[in-house]
Amino acid sequence: MYDAVSDSRTIVAAIDRVFTVATAEEAASLDGVVQAIARERGRPLTVSKDDSMPPGVFGQWTHFADRDEVSYAPWVYKVDRTVAHEMGHIVLGHRGRPVVDLAQSILPESMHGLAALMLRRECGSAGDADEETAAEQFAGMLLNRLQFGSRGAPRLRSRWGEAFS
Repeated sequence: MYDAVSDSRTIVAAIDRVFTVATAEEAASLDGVVQAIARERGRPLTVSKDDSMPPGVFGQWTHFADRDEVSYAPWVYKVDRTVAHEMGHIVLGHRGRPVVDLAQSILPESMHGLAALMLRRECGSAGDADEETAAEQFAGMLLNRLQFGSRGAPRLRSRWGEAFS
């Protein structure tokens, strides 16, 4: 059963951990956060546009034996949101999709593209839905923190200051 309160605490703690390991320069951008996550995990992590992304799939994290890749569809309007969502899966310890890597190691090279396309689809379960919800919450909180820092929006801080003066 999905527990939004405890998951929110877990997500906030995960974001705090990301900003703890990130240098000041890394903490200023999503690209920097990606670098910090890669360094902390000790695994290369690349982000790239994937022109072969199937319809309806905004982005995908692929977990290989030696590296991680985050890809996004060329038609995605908010690339940062999609990348941050996939970072949520990684940081929150969700399972990757190594099945594509496994299939390609077994199939002849001529079948690799078809296997990658077919195996991108998720079967969909309650656990997957909970992971998607948590990754989406992570993305929103991470992008908010990157934009406004840990103290909230400057405009909101200003209004609070006016209210209490």
